[in-house]
Amino acid sequence: MHPGNQSPVVQPRPESSAEWVIGVYRKHQLARVASELDARLGGGRGKTHYIRPELLDLNPAGFRQSIQEIVFPVPRVVHEDLLEIAKGKVLLEAGPGMGKTTFLKVYQEALLKGEPHPYFPLPVYFHLGDLPEGSGFGMFFEAARRRIRETVLLEKNENPGLDLDERILDGTINALLRGNKAIFLLDGLDQLPPEDRFLVYREALVEGDALRSNFAIFASRPVQLGPLDAGSVLRRGKEAVFRTAFQAADEKARRDYLKGVLGDKDLEWYQLHFPEQATVPILLRMFRGAAGDAPGGNAAPAPVALDNACSQSASSPLAPAALWPGRAALYSAYFRQVLKAADAPERAYLRHEKLAEISFRLMEQGRIQRFAEVETGFELDCLAGEGEAALTADGKLAPALDEFLQQTPRRWEYRHPSFQEYFAAVKLAGDPGWQRTVRERCRDGKWEEVFRFFAGLAPASNDEFFEILLDKGALFLAGVCLPEAKNLSRDKELMVGQFLKYQCRERYPQFARFRAIETGDVLACRDWASLKSLIVKLLRREKRDSRVLFGTFELLLAHYGIDILRAVDSLDFECLDSVEELREFLGEARDPAFADRAVVKRWAEMVTVSSGKFICQMEKDEEDRVGLKEYSIMKYPVVNALYRAFDPNYDPLYPRFSSQDDQPVAGVNFYEAHVFAMWLGLRLPTEKEWEKAARGVDGRDYPWGEAGGYQSGYANTCDFLLGRTNPVTEYDLGVSPYGCHDMAGNVWEWCVQPNAARYTTQKVVRGGSWLNYLVHAKCAFRNSFDPAERHPAVGFRCVSRGRTEVDEESDADDE
Repeated sequence: MHPGNQSPVVQPRPESSAEWVIGVYRKHQLARVASELDARLGGGRGKTHYIRPELLDLNPAGFRQSIQEIVFPVPRVVHEDLLEIAKGKVLLEAGPGMGKTTFLKVYQEALLKGEPHPYFPLPVYFHLGDLPEGSGFGMFFEAARRRIRETVLLEKNENPGLDLDERILDGTINALLRGNKAIFLLDGLDQLPPEDRFLVYREALVEGDALRSNFAIFASRPVQLGPLDAGSVLRRGKEAVFRTAFQAADEKARRDYLKGVLGDKDLEWYQLHFPEQATVPILLRMFRGAAGDAPGGNAAPAPVALDNACSQSASSPLAPAALWPGRAALYSAYFRQVLKAADAPERAYLRHEKLAEISFRLMEQGRIQRFAEVETGFELDCLAGEGEAALTADGKLAPALDEFLQQTPRRWEYRHPSFQEYFAAVKLAGDPGWQRTVRERCRDGKWEEVFRFFAGLAPASNDEFFEILLDKGALFLAGVCLPEAKNLSRDKELMVGQFLKYQCRERYPQFARFRAIETGDVLACRDWASLKSLIVKLLRREKRDSRVLFGTFELLLAHYGIDILRAVDSLDFECLDSVEELREFLGEARDPAFADRAVVKRWAEMVTVSSGKFICQMEKDEEDRVGLKEYSIMKYPVVNALYRAFDPNYDPLYPRFSSQDDQPVAGVNFYEAHVFAMWLGLRLPTEKEWEKAARGVDGRDYPWGEAGGYQSGYANTCDFLLGRTNPVTEYDLGVSPYGCHDMAGNVWEWCVQPNAARYTTQKVVRGGSWLNYLVHAKCAFRNSFDPAERHPAVGFRCVSRGRTEVDEESDADDE
């Protein structure tokens, strides 16, 4: 008994207090995450240490969007704090190397530094890859409870006399989690096995019960859910969470981060030729690491002397502006720095070689991280080895590899897909039989990045390498390899540039400078016999790439003194018939040994437009009517099946909008359309020819007459929200007086203005499209695009070759 007969006072145990547990957890977790971030970012969070990403709102707008806004979305920037999002669940989707983990930990640090949130005072980072395989989300709360308990128990290190009952502590933590006091920062959804990924997605995101009412932010690469995936589950998941993504670092952020390391011109050069290198944070970090200035890195402080990647002469249109090394030299310097700083030189070399061997073997097996959509990562057994070259020890990656590899308890992967491609290229560059791999894989787009690295790693082989690419018709691969290709002879530079001259500037801005190449320079740099042999190969079906044929035609015809641009502008194609090397190409469409005659007959059907005058544009007076001779025009716009009969290697550029055989080909530019028309023995229509075929002679607004309101069944325009092209036979009600389908809506169609090249560089399109309103589909409406542009709403149809323009003076004399 106490004095005064009072009952003894029982001191409450600290671990039974929710406030004490929260406070202790926050203190120690802040120290832990700050230490991790300091090691990663170099002790700072400012613009020279960390590129702070902006979040984009990917959720459907709460109001009616136009088709233009759906096809070309401009997501808003998320300015509010994520904890203010009403749904309580956020899905952050970003590509590899974009800094998802760093973002989550920086966000956690900010939450821990500030006042505890009134509803969610426990910020818990957790990597989902640590969950037991096959458990789905069932073991999550137990794992989260252990993580919190381990952090709280760190208090005993500071206060050795503190007596904590772990059973009571677990009860307090469980009460906090059941009371929905946590904000979970959940990383690595994409690194779960497909079955577990589906279960977590369904249980935690779709159904929502698994998380109770705790707040959660999930971070993941865009991946599929695997064999259990169902469209309804994905749709419900999108409705249940607030979806966000990282906006690519803007130019100012990149310059601030690389200040003193990379100059503006160098950054512009990388942005042009290697845009991934100039926008992905983990790759931007490599510039500083290679120069010995990586925040938080282990690189030596002295800058590395790197080779200059510029092999072309300053006067060449192919010469890059940058003076910094090419990408292969950058990667080599970076990995050399990292491995040497972490290992003895001999061990670093052996591990470098071992990883190169493994990376190449995975590529050969088709296990390519960049293209993994369901099965992500690789088994730890892949890294098995002994002695100095061992990459794992006791089931864990060697610490020296942490900069560029990451693992879960069962699997591992590269921190960025380009790391696999670089190491595979290292192996290829050391292979005496590299030619076999290049010949077998150079038309496989999944190997493109490997060969780009190879061009920088094996400069002595570049002439032979490019000769193989030219021989195989892998011209686009050759084009993107040029910036890395040291010691390449000028004739190959010029030839590659010539074949790639007429590419879309938006899609391939790095090829725009090839327009400066003169055909005379190309012809002068190589003997005609070898050039002729190469051109004939590129024209053949097995090597054909329709995207490079116009440049091929230009070079071939230039040898015979024919200017193809002038021929196109004047509609003078008879000159082609005298060129022997074109005889087989121009006869293919009529030869069943080459083209599928059934496809050509079905989809290249022609209708006749009779001779006579018609009302053109808005002219209503009789004397202003335009006369045309009789001609034939295709009944349908060119469809995918017909274009594939011409180019067997063709893949629809916009499969989301046009991929079926009977849908119009979309994304073919003006130059490619001309070459196709030549192959078929036809040409593109003039505006007058197209307009008469569309509206007849009486000046109607639409092929069927007047609009008559916005009734469906006549044309595919965005008024009806189809959101894609339609089969060309679908709208029978909308045919023109001559029986032509889809001359209003579906796709714009390239037309020619004869002899207009001296006045404009734009090319006219007519007819409107699925992406525009009905008013733009009027027969008299005119639009224009850059002739090299590949737009998802532009196609074409062809007409017979003969000239149709009537000489008005001779016509008046006849009358």
